[in-house]
Amino acid sequence: MPKDRVTQTHQNYGFCEYVSEDDADYACKILNQVKLYGKPLRINKATSDKKNLDVGASLFIGNLAPDADETLLRDTFSAFGTVMGHAKVARDLETGQSKGYGFVSFDNFESSDAAIDAMNGQILADKPITVGYAYKKDGKGERHGSAAGIYFLSFWGSLVDLLSYLLFS
Repeated sequence: MPKDRVTQTHQNYGFCEYVSEDDADYACKILNQVKLYGKPLRINKATSDKKNLDVGASLFIGNLAPDADETLLRDTFSAFGTVMGHAKVARDLETGQSKGYGFVSFDNFESSDAAIDAMNGQILADKPITVGYAYKKDGKGERHGSAAGIYFLSFWGSLVDLLSYLLFS
C-alpha cells in the first residue's frame, strides 16, 4: 500500500496479487462497488505493460446530482458503447459525498462523441448534466485517452486501514 513520502499517510489505493488472471477477473466482478464502511470500492486490473491495454476516450460529466452514483453513470453511458473499466464519481475522501462530477471512459472516440452529442445538457437524476472530453491538467488541451493506458486498483482509505490492520496487527 503506497504511502505519501512527506506525510507517510496511505494514498487510498493498494495492490493485490492473484494466482491467475481468472482469479483477478473474478475479484474485479465481485468486489467492484461493494461498500466498505459506507464507501464503494473501485476495483480494476493493474498492469505495468502499457502496450497491453487499449484505451479510447475519457469523458468528464459535470453537474451531477448528489445521489448520482457509479452504477447510474455506467448504466447510462453504456448505451453509447463499451465502457472501459468503471465509471467514477469524484467523492470527498472524508465524507464519501459526491463532488458533483465524474468520469466515464470508452474504448473508442466514436462512442464518446455519440455520448457527448446525446447526453450534454440532458437531465440525469433531476439535474441537467454537462458532458465533454476530460482534458489532462498539464496536457495543453490534450484529451484523455490514447493508444495505451494503465488500469490501477484504487481503494478508499478505509480499506487501506482495514488491510493494514489485518496484515500488521
